[in-house]
Amino acid sequence: MSRVVVVTGAASGIGHYITSSFESRGDRVWALDRQPVEGLEKSICHSLDLGNEAEVAALFEDIGRVDVAVNCAGVPGQRSDLTEFSAGSITDEWAAIFLPTFNCMKYEILRMRGQQAGGRVINISSSTAQRGMKKFSAYSSAKASITALTRVAAIENAEFNIRVNAISPATIDTPMIRRKYGGKLRDYSDVYYTGDCGQVEDVMSAVELYLSNNFLTGHDLVLDGGLSELCQI
Repeated sequence: MSRVVVVTGAASGIGHYITSSFESRGDRVWALDRQPVEGLEKSICHSLDLGNEAEVAALFEDIGRVDVAVNCAGVPGQRSDLTEFSAGSITDEWAAIFLPTFNCMKYEILRMRGQQAGGRVINISSSTAQRGMKKFSAYSSAKASITALTRVAAIENAEFNIRVNAISPATIDTPMIRRKYGGKLRDYSDVYYTGDCGQVEDVMSAVELYLSNNFLTGHDLVLDGGLSELCQI
């Protein structure tokens, strides 16, 4: 029997590639994004504000069963010095990045709790939740919140046979990254020990690990080309 998969942030980049990968395997995929989701043949595509809980709750009434959920939705966020944020502006930035994952997780898990087989939830966080970066106050705080939420949800849902894990990529070659450099990809050979930035295929391979492994939950897999583990003196 094919799985029912929910992918958020499916309109572009990591989310689009993950959606296409599940689709090609014959899974029934719900592809969700604030932007129109295009270029997919069989997925059930919906455009909605994932930061709006009422919209998310209404959609999940139609989705019903959920076996796998991959939450990629988010926005780049404002890049500013900490002192340039007000309490209101940093809260707004944090909410725009965090709430789409929180809202969808809530209803994904509610569906999975009613299933004997449980389910798998995989959240896309960021390596910036692990490492401090200049002008990343809002983005890093929100992604760190997603990582922490992943661990709490893993504990709360262990009894329901729901595995909850996270993936924290550094730079991944996506249209959003290329737009920063005029449509091209900058040279990352002096940034990552692997000699280049990551690819969407690298993120999908981490998703596959979580789907095939029954002994991982509450885990955060950092995909950052060795930055968090290696030190060159």
